[in-house]
Amino acid sequence: MMEAARDQVSANIGGKTQRISKIQATTMQLATKAASGDNAAIAKFLTWIDEIETRAAASRPTQFPLSEADLEILRAAYERMTQYEKE
Repeated sequence: MMEAARDQVSANIGGKTQRISKIQATTMQLATKAASGDNAAIAKFLTWIDEIETRAAASRPTQFPLSEADLEILRAAYERMTQYEKE
């Protein structure tokens, strides 16, 4: 699956044709849809970002550890941002 995601495709970026991976193309398309106000795309994009950030944070030591209160605030903010998916 990752091999297919890494395959290269041509994309028009800033008026120039460039070769990028399929995963980059997919991410760019999703980000564009989210930026246009598509609630489902916003929710999906935020979920992707959260998953990526969670994995990245788990793989490196915490420079500034978050307290449980900090984590509660972040979780509440995330819930508010993703509530549109539920409606």
